[in-house]
Amino acid sequence: MPSFEVDTEEINAFEINDRYLCTTYFDEESLFNQLKQYFYSDKYRFEIPECDLEQVRQILDEFFYDLVIEDSWEDYCVATDKEADSSTILRTSVMKTRRGRHEIFLMKDKLSVEQAIEHGASEIEKSGVTTEELEWKTDGS
Repeated sequence: MPSFEVDTEEINAFEINDRYLCTTYFDEESLFNQLKQYFYSDKYRFEIPECDLEQVRQILDEFFYDLVIEDSWEDYCVATDKEADSSTILRTSVMKTRRGRHEIFLMKDKLSVEQAIEHGASEIEKSGVTTEELEWKTDGS
């Protein structure tokens, strides 16, 4: 029997407060319907509790998606001045928080980090904010 390889699309997820957070858009309505219990529409992100992680991975695998758990969310953070227009950056972020005069964004992937920097954000270490100072709030916590 012939075999073939199918390219999968990677979705980065970040462990925050005992949940795995990611943001993506699914064209397949049936896929979204299977995962909608984890979707927080006001935040435009998925929050998956650890106990459901393997089940979600199996569902995604059926649709050729690979959920990649990133070890270091710090590498995906950028900062802007809180007075700056950050609407473009917000679209590809998983979440944001404020610290002092900065808005800090957790971006969904490395390409989004690069694009945010092109739109005026800076790498978090250049902003003067340390990742130890950050408090991320999830809807599930």
